[in-house]
This record gives sequence, C-alpha cells and structure tokens, in this order.
Amino acid sequence: MSALFRRLKAAVNYGFFSEHRFRRYVRRHLLPYYTDEAPRARNERKQVICMFDGRKRHGGLADRLRAMATAYCFCRDRGLDFRIHFVHPFRLEEYLEPNRYDWRIDPAEISYNRLDARPVYIAAQSLGDERDFRFQRRMTEKFCEARYRQLHLYSNICFEEARFGDACRELFRPAPWLQQLVDEQTAALRTQGGGGFVAVSSRFLELLGDFNEHRDRAARGLPPAEQERLLESCCRQLEKIHAAHPDEALLVTSDSTRFLERVRRYDFVRELPGRIGHMDVAAGDDREVHTKTFLDFLVLCEARSHYYLVGPGMYRGNFSRRAAQIGGAPFREVIF
Repeated sequence: MSALFRRLKAAVNYGFFSEHRFRRYVRRHLLPYYTDEAPRARNERKQVICMFDGRKRHGGLADRLRAMATAYCFCRDRGLDFRIHFVHPFRLEEYLEPNRYDWRIDPAEISYNRLDARPVYIAAQSLGDERDFRFQRRMTEKFCEARYRQLHLYSNICFEEARFGDACRELFRPAPWLQQLVDEQTAALRTQGGGGFVAVSSRFLELLGDFNEHRDRAARGLPPAEQERLLESCCRQLEKIHAAHPDEALLVTSDSTRFLERVRRYDFVRELPGRIGHMDVAAGDDREVHTKTFLDFLVLCEARSHYYLVGPGMYRGNFSRRAAQIGGAPFREVIF
C-alpha cells in the first residue's frame, strides 16, 4: 500500500502541483513585463522563442544548450518557427553563430503584448529521468497549444536527450575568433598527446571553498582536513586514468582552482587558459569568464573519451556530458 501511495503522490505532484507552481511563477515573475499597451506581434507563423534575458536564473552553459536543443527539436517536429533571444549576460552571437538553422531574432520583433505573447516557464530536474521527460514534453505541448503568436520559453527542458548532439551541431558553430582559439588549444593537446587527448572533468561547487554558485541551498564547504582528503582522492583517480591512457594527454577541467593547481604536479595533465566562473553568477559581461566557459566546452567536444570524477559530496553536472554528446565520444562517471 505504501508503494502505491508513493506512486499516486508522485502522479498528483506531476499532474497538478508542478503545473500550478509553473503558472504561479509566471504570474509573479514574468507576466508583469507584459502589457496591453506593448506593440503587437508582427509574425504570422507561431513562434517559440527561447528567452535568456536575465528575468530569471537561466543556469550554466550546458543547461542553456540543452534547453535550446530540446525546444528546437520540438518546434522542428511541429513546423513551428524557432528563435533564440539570448542577451544575458552577453549576446549569444558573440560566441556562437547560427549554423544550418538561423535562430536569430531582432529584439524589436519580440512582442510583450498580452494579446499576442505569453511567457512559459517549465522547470526540469538537473539530469532528469523518463518520468520527468514525459512530464516536460506534456507541459511543453500543452503550453504551445495556446493561441498566441509568440510563446516565450523560460525553461531548461531536456526531454530530447537522444537528439541533443545533432541539434546542437545544426544550431551552432563557434564565432571565427573563438574557433581560432579552439583550434589552437586542440592542436596543442593533440601534439602533446600523440594525436589525441582524454578529458577528465569535475565539479566541487563550494566543497573546497573556492567557487561561488548561487543555489537555493546554503553553501556547504568541507573542513580543511576533509578538503585535503578529497583532493588527494581525486588525484589518485587521475593517476589511474593516466595508466589506462599512457600515451595521451589528460585535459582536466574543473570549477575548482585549488584542484587545478594541485594537478599541475603531473606532467601528463593539461588545462586551458582563463578564469573560472559561472554564467549565472559572473557580474555583467565578464568576457574572460565567458570565453573560458566556451573554450572549455568546445575543446572538450574534441576529446577522444571523457571521465567525470564523482567523489563524496561532489556534483554530477552536465557540462562535460553534453560536450561528449556533441563530439560523439564515450562518457564515463568515476565514482569513488
């Protein structure tokens, strides 16, 4: 009976309370930007516009990419006009350009008139599961059936996991200046690694006291002795990965400067230049931080294989997982 009750409770939560929460968020935080006096929409064909305008927290690069890729697949399947309005904390076109589909939209084409446009908010779990994917799809379908010319999607939906890599390759290519940086770093790694390289990634969040990511939960750092044990445990995992790939360089990416400093003692470890930061936390258009984020991600896409370190308390992120999907390389979590 208890198992049945839990299933019923989960069904009610997905079927009513989550949708109610989404609509309440829209009423409180997004609808105030829409008025009856705003200019009317000029588009005839219904548009779904992914909105990254700073009116909510949008997540990091991987969260934003999976939302855009999922919405693109959804729109393509239904013949809807798909656009991206990514202007916070920078304009996406500064880093990524349209590839085989032009998703750009002039801000003047975006209507905030209540008669023509409607904001849509759908939250998703960090990694998601099949039940959450089904719920996201159902909510997206329900909201997009509304009779508006523009649906403004504020979401990190991710129910098109299998098509993520293909969708990103169709949507985006690096801006020329960024592609040059990627080519330079990738060439250096391949030279040092005998033609290829392996990626090792990790996310410590606040565990080591050197990274700030605004989250709903309170920041939780480890005592110094535990920090040291975790750092050395991660280093031992690096040594094991190197033993499995003795002829290839190991590109290490992380949100922790302390971890990157620690692993510089290994001659087989490489890292990319730039200052670490989170896209949702970096103040304003911090070009060095954002360039580092894109450079890490795009070079990771070129790795032969990926390892993701998951020690006690460490975060299971999406960053390197998404890069592996785009690059078509194997991805493995190393849990210790």
